[in-house]
Amino acid sequence: MRTVPLDGPSIAVGAYVGLCGYLVGTIVGIDGADTGLLAGCGLVWLIVALAVGSRPALWVSLGSRRLLAVPMVVATGPLLVLVFGTEFGVFDGSLSLLRCLCGLAVLGLVIWLLGNGAYADRAAGELRAYWIANPDPGRRRQYRRWGLLLGLGTAAAFVGTLYGAPSFLLSGLLAVFITMQIDARRPREYEACENGLKYADINTLGTQYLPWERFNELRETDEAIVLERRWRLDVRMAADEVPPDAREAMRAAVGPSWNR
Repeated sequence: MRTVPLDGPSIAVGAYVGLCGYLVGTIVGIDGADTGLLAGCGLVWLIVALAVGSRPALWVSLGSRRLLAVPMVVATGPLLVLVFGTEFGVFDGSLSLLRCLCGLAVLGLVIWLLGNGAYADRAAGELRAYWIANPDPGRRRQYRRWGLLLGLGTAAAFVGTLYGAPSFLLSGLLAVFITMQIDARRPREYEACENGLKYADINTLGTQYLPWERFNELRETDEAIVLERRWRLDVRMAADEVPPDAREAMRAAVGPSWNR
């Protein structure tokens, strides 16, 4: 008898689609506490989760096309519009709608995190080298500059709230500032694999995966090892914390054949 795996990403996708169905039902006028609506959304959750769980290659397809963030973006856009519109009195957003959009945004984030992990596990291939490294001095200097700007912005937002400015600006800036200060001090674990590079911040859930062809070249200095990317943030690490086998694996993978 064939079993269908219900992994974390497929359960999150099922919950996302089920909550979308609940949101549509309430918008068209169905009572949110209606047993039929809740049962129908629960059934949709299960069907979608089973359907997605039976197609593990889906995560490779979505990840390679950079589509895993779409559910989060689709939910976050209307959520921000609702929050801004309500805060500035443009319109009155219902509490149930706000809760549904918040739930969809959170589920979208979960899909992105778990989906990237599933994509990395299936696409990376054989492990060639593993190491842990801190951000290089150049990246730490960037963090300090951005941290200073965010700190000034947070202080300005605090003063603004005393004169009637929206409080969510202060909350958002403060959250970004704290997150950046934590990231600036947190080491990453790296895995150089057959088909790409996996990396994740220590003690976090999200694993990122980048195929080798997304890097233009490998640049080595006394301070840093830099995997350069065109139009996107480079992957940087402290040079003295990268072992020789990791350097060799990256040199072999990001060579002249990948340069554009």
